[in-house]
Amino acid sequence: MLLAPPASDTTPTPVLHQPLFRGLPPHLRTLAFIDLETTGLDASRHEVLEVAVLRVDARSLKVLAEYEARVQPTRLADAHPEALAVCGYSDEEWRDALPLEEALATVTPLLAGTLVAGHNTSFDWGFLVEGYRRAGLPLPGVDYHRLDTASLAWPLFATGEVESLSLNALAKRFGLHRPSPHRAMADARCALEVARCLAVRMARGGHMERLMEESGGVS
Repeated sequence: MLLAPPASDTTPTPVLHQPLFRGLPPHLRTLAFIDLETTGLDASRHEVLEVAVLRVDARSLKVLAEYEARVQPTRLADAHPEALAVCGYSDEEWRDALPLEEALATVTPLLAGTLVAGHNTSFDWGFLVEGYRRAGLPLPGVDYHRLDTASLAWPLFATGEVESLSLNALAKRFGLHRPSPHRAMADARCALEVARCLAVRMARGGHMERLMEESGGVS
C-alpha cells in the first residue's frame, strides 16, 4: 500500500545535517530507492513478484512516500524454484497479490522525476523496464543516471573494510539490522540506510580519502 508520510522505522540511522547536500540541481533532488523480488534472474523470461519504492529527498535522505505490493505472476512454469523459495512465494501468501499493471500504475508517480537508486540497481531497473513493456504502460520519466550503493561502497571493498559488496556485508559493516532479507521493502530500506551511512562518511572526507592515501594517489 501507499504510505505518505512513511511508516516509522526503528533502525538506527546516522545523524544527517539538514540539508546534507546543498548544491544539487532541481532535477536530482529526489531519489527513488527501488527493490524487486522476482521469479528468476532473466528479465526477458521471469517476472516481478514483489515491488517496493521509497521516494526520498536527495538532500536530506529522508523518505517522502513509500509503496510496496506483491505482484501476481502469470507464468509460474518459467519460474526458478530457488527464486521462489528465497522470497517465500506460495499461492496462499500471494492470494491477494495485484496484477502487474495495477502495481505499476501506483509505482509510476513515485518514480516520476527521480534519480533511481538502490543496491545492484541495474537488476531491478531492468525488470521494471520489462514490466512496463509487458503491461503496455509508458515508462516514467526518470534521470538517465542510476545510484547504486554497491558502486558507492567500492572503496570499502578495495581497502578490505568489507568482505564483499553484497547488501548483507554492507549492512553488517554499518551495524544495520535486516529483519526480512529478500523482501522488497526490507531490502529497499536497507539500501537507503547504507546510502545514508556512506553519504555521512563521504561528507566527512571518509573512505575516498583513505583509499587515495593507501593507493598512493591517482596517476
